[in-house]
Amino acid sequence: MTRACLWITLSYCSLSSALVAEELWVGKVCPVTYQQQTLGVLVFSEAWYHSSRQQASYIPRDNATGVGLEIHLFANRLGELELANQAQCNQYRMLQIRTTNRRLLGDERRAQIDAPASFVEPFYDAPPLEHGSGVHQTPADTSDKPWSEPPSRASTLAIYDTPFVSDALGKEGQDIMVEFETCVVCQRDQSYDTILSCGRWGYSREYLDENTGWAEPEFHGTECLNSPSPHYQETVSLSEEFPYSYWLDWR
Repeated sequence: MTRACLWITLSYCSLSSALVAEELWVGKVCPVTYQQQTLGVLVFSEAWYHSSRQQASYIPRDNATGVGLEIHLFANRLGELELANQAQCNQYRMLQIRTTNRRLLGDERRAQIDAPASFVEPFYDAPPLEHGSGVHQTPADTSDKPWSEPPSRASTLAIYDTPFVSDALGKEGQDIMVEFETCVVCQRDQSYDTILSCGRWGYSREYLDENTGWAEPEFHGTECLNSPSPHYQETVSLSEEFPYSYWLDWR
């Protein structure tokens, strides 16, 4: 499998170093914009595969049930908080929604914010979810990652997501479909927040037959979005899990 390796020079921001990310295999690079100005890029790694958070590899095994992605925000001089900070953000956050046709558990919805209901805020970049910022180590749990030792990364903000759907949650006769939309949020202390640019990605598992069940995941790639989709905005607006409300706190 041929892959391109990402070389990003970070000398323009507070992470004043050059990064050669030998293990960050890039799948898609999306511009992050605010009022027609580019604040940086949102980098989606090449997808890998795993079997219910075990046996991760870039080539799916027959028993694979899910995928994994690194998603990194790299702010440029206009976007870096300590430099021009064109959007006047106090902090960058990642907010992700998930849409699926699988069987739902408990209070789950077909489309919902992808964060635990116990969170005070809906952002993905908060413990115990896997994330990092600045110069950081990738998550310590390597069982669902395609590396044996956690490599270092250097980005403005990063999340590490390894979703999966087991056969038990599939609906007989239907392919399993899972889609995510991941957006950068400009969080402001004294003003409304702004949802910036996004990337939409997902995977499916083909239904084979009643004896075999479902095939290994097929990753559908990543689509860049200059702004959140209407589906994303509706999902966030209708969310009842978080007191951080779209119509009160951000627009």
